[in-house]
Amino acid sequence: MLRQRRNWAAVLVILAAVVIMLFFTKSSEESIGNSWNFNEDIQAIELCRNEMLTVVADTVEVFSSTIGDGFLGGAVRDIGITGGLYLSTCEILIDSLGWNVQRMGDTLSAIYNRGELGELRAYPGNRRGFYRILYTESSPSSWEYVPQERWIRQRAVSCEISTTVWAALWDSAIPDDLTESGILLNSRDSSRAIGYISELQKALTDRLFIYDIDFYYDVQVGDKLWILFEENRYPMDGETGFRRILAAKYQFVYGGLAEAFPFFHRPDEAESAEIILDHYHRDGASLRTMFLKMPVPFGRISSGFSTARQHPILGYTRAHHGIDYASPTGTEIYAIGDGTITFRGWNSGYGNLIRVRHANGYESGYGHMNGFAASQAVGSYVRQGEIIGYVGSTGLSTGPHLHFELKKNGSYVNPATEILPPADPLDGAELERFLTEMEVIEAQWSMLAGMVLPIPEVTVEPEVIVEETDQ
Repeated sequence: MLRQRRNWAAVLVILAAVVIMLFFTKSSEESIGNSWNFNEDIQAIELCRNEMLTVVADTVEVFSSTIGDGFLGGAVRDIGITGGLYLSTCEILIDSLGWNVQRMGDTLSAIYNRGELGELRAYPGNRRGFYRILYTESSPSSWEYVPQERWIRQRAVSCEISTTVWAALWDSAIPDDLTESGILLNSRDSSRAIGYISELQKALTDRLFIYDIDFYYDVQVGDKLWILFEENRYPMDGETGFRRILAAKYQFVYGGLAEAFPFFHRPDEAESAEIILDHYHRDGASLRTMFLKMPVPFGRISSGFSTARQHPILGYTRAHHGIDYASPTGTEIYAIGDGTITFRGWNSGYGNLIRVRHANGYESGYGHMNGFAASQAVGSYVRQGEIIGYVGSTGLSTGPHLHFELKKNGSYVNPATEILPPADPLDGAELERFLTEMEVIEAQWSMLAGMVLPIPEVTVEPEVIVEETDQ
């Protein structure tokens, strides 16, 4: 009897399910309608998102100022703080927080919410941290010094060139936590993003691959790029900054692969114990040539190398053992190669002069400088491309320019025609260590990128079979 009741109950459940299905199921004619216009809905959602971001951006404004030749008060006024609030803000920064000395380049930022001041941050250039003042109803409510903790992380980026390298990096390389919200809400956020991509692109195109790739003519749509690099992360203020590239691969759509791998080592000529980062090809050959082609980023040649030139000031003919690059005062001057500073100071007609000793008997000289780079002295080891000074017109000079000269084994040579040797490759124990570390880096890089990275195709030379003949 119990079994029969269970059977009837099961039948009733099945019948009920069938009735419900028939009741709610539309006929085939009713179910056929217009297809879902997915693109229109996506556009509507994107429009709504942009409108929301516009509303948020309109509610938050950030004003920034830099302390120049003036004083703290002028910078505070530049960010819109006036009247009694101006006086209390300056008192807190100087007396309560102890920011007694301000330097040129120190910056201030004021954050306004719907036109009402909510927070001020002061960034001293000589400290790793910032002063913060919070405001409630336009009055200071609390203040503190926030130490800016920093940690370094690695990140891998993969992208494909559709227009330019810049555009590809902009689409793929901006970190999600560049801002606290992860979204570029205002002009300050956009400026930070532009600065981040500018640093990354410059490190890639103007330093790492400058000798292997002409980024004006070699880049094609469809080229692919993989970069492994380091970032500085500042968790206290929710900011991220680019630090340096560790490794990179550039694959050309028409064939060919340019690679750069890192190697940390101590140069033989360096008098300090500092370990530096260099980049090499897969076989241990350096990515760099020994010297840069020009010691300034831009400038025209106003006077070339000559054994007999009429001096524009002295009036008589004498040798001009160098090349003059006319550039605006203050233009950066780069060391053309790794080496040690042997002279740094005033030298008669040269004005402010620096001489750098390089490997293989070379020595470079840089004259008429407006000033020298900070934190360098005679005996300092400088890297290729490192700023050593700025263009000026000191000494016997008729206008701002750099006098650049090159010696080999003590004799002047023409920098424009000298055949410069490549930078030294790795060999011996250093090469063995480089090859071992390269395998580890590629494995780690693949894990971060979530893919197997390309490697150069190995071409196998056909075996030559020599037939023996009876003598």
